[in-house]
Amino acid sequence: MILSARGLQVRYGAIAAVRGVDIDVAEGEIVALLGANGAGKSTIARAIAGLLPFQGEIVYKDQKLRPNDAERNVRRGVVLVPEGRGILGRMTVEENLAMGIYTRADKSQAIADLKRMQERFPILGQRRHNAASLLSGGEQQLLATARALLSKPRLLLLDEPSLGLAPQATAYLFGVIAETRAEGLSVLLVEQKARQTLKVADRAYVLETGRVVASGPAQKMIEDPAVSDAFLGGPG
Repeated sequence: MILSARGLQVRYGAIAAVRGVDIDVAEGEIVALLGANGAGKSTIARAIAGLLPFQGEIVYKDQKLRPNDAERNVRRGVVLVPEGRGILGRMTVEENLAMGIYTRADKSQAIADLKRMQERFPILGQRRHNAASLLSGGEQQLLATARALLSKPRLLLLDEPSLGLAPQATAYLFGVIAETRAEGLSVLLVEQKARQTLKVADRAYVLETGRVVASGPAQKMIEDPAVSDAFLGGPG
């Protein structure tokens, strides 16, 4: 396993947002965290990224992660694309992309990768000199994801990437996420769009009020009538 969390707990003051959660992510696996708003999904992603204090244990590549240690986690290969994308609107598309290579020591290779990323996603290359604020929501999410990929993560944390996107943009983005499997990248995908997410995920966990209430292979969760009725809104 590239990531294992055991007994993970996160509190916001007196409020227990995550209550004793166990999750695993294997090398090259896409794992979904599903659940309604407020279930604790984003809190788990932020704790793994090192942005929140937590109790319990998070182990990444045989190393225990410490709370509030985000910069070190990025250098280790744990990269979060946050809800809301984290794009700097006044900077150009290319300047936003360049932020993805600042931790890399191989600068010449990193610059070459930046150019290749613009070729991989032509819309980003075409608009590289434009302010990022001028991009559509889908294009901004693509920019945020491309920037994260440029940092060469081993574990990519995607927090609600489809939030606010049109169906066509969502479908394209989920295709990009599915492509990461062929690259050997591990992904923890936080989403509310359960059925669409399960189509690209290998496994999934469903959360309610900070606890895991269902888990298993993605395809089996789609096919299980009890899981479908309880957590996926019935037959799709």
